[in-house]
Amino acid sequence: MLERLQLFLDQPSRILLTTHENPDGDGIGACLALAHYLKFLGKVPRIVVSPSLPDNLRWLDVEGWIEAFDMEGAHVDLAQWPEAWLLIDASEPHRLGPMHPVFESTQAPRACLDHHLKDAPQGFEEEFTDPTATASGELVYDLAAPRMGLPLPMPMAEAVYASLIADTGNFRFSNSTGKVHRMAASLIEQGVQPARSYQRLFLQDTPSKLKLWGRALERMYLLGNGAFGLMVIRQEDMAACGATQDDLDELVQQPTRLASVEVAGLLYEAWDGRIKLSLRSKEAVDVNAVCRLFGGGGHRLASGAKLDGPLEAAQARVEAAVLAQLERDLSRV
Repeated sequence: MLERLQLFLDQPSRILLTTHENPDGDGIGACLALAHYLKFLGKVPRIVVSPSLPDNLRWLDVEGWIEAFDMEGAHVDLAQWPEAWLLIDASEPHRLGPMHPVFESTQAPRACLDHHLKDAPQGFEEEFTDPTATASGELVYDLAAPRMGLPLPMPMAEAVYASLIADTGNFRFSNSTGKVHRMAASLIEQGVQPARSYQRLFLQDTPSKLKLWGRALERMYLLGNGAFGLMVIRQEDMAACGATQDDLDELVQQPTRLASVEVAGLLYEAWDGRIKLSLRSKEAVDVNAVCRLFGGGGHRLASGAKLDGPLEAAQARVEAAVLAQLERDLSRV
């Protein structure tokens, strides 16, 4: 797959790199790492994200390469700029959010680079996916490191490391493979400082975020004899706490602290009226199967989807689907 990706990157000069709306550490880390590699190849990369670069990831963009999508200004002609467009850490074009119509209108060859479980991606001329990979940054490292040699430029090494710790929860999750630990060890030997990376990525909370988490956890409820812990966040909760969507990061994981909880869920009422679902599983339950029922996806133990409102109806559908999956999967244990 990586050889095919290299052939795709060999042809164009101007390559647009994007990731899913509301980017995370893996999407940003992989974009930045690949941009360094493309510059090594003599290419002209450009990174555009929507709606903006989260505050806890700004330290990764040492060169100031990342642009916040602005359809009315700097990016009105974005579709005409690239000679190739690569969507990273997602394999569904609609996950670009406001950038999706631009993606649909470009004449440039379009491809995805992703590690999530999904049916054959649609809407691309090429697809480069490997669900055995822990993170998209892992795929970029495997592509670039043999050709660039070690050590990598420090900003590139930090970007890859950030992608790994973002998608493994700092190596807490079951996707923390031996290969990823060896990769992390190599990056540390190249000069990456694990404590600094962890602090910059994970220890950047605000009072607004803690207020929101307190509200969510206070109202969390348990179903399925305590096996399913679900939290619900409305727009009025966000306003009352002065919170932003970035403040939801990692919240979904919290119910798994309870011994009885096998699946943790978060339902978030987005500004457009749709309901965002995030699910996490400790080990036994396939939450990807649940999210696929609603047109979403991800990994077996960490997945998401979007549902139509109203919130109460979406909540009932999610409860029923998760409880059915719990009964199926726990009966096999």
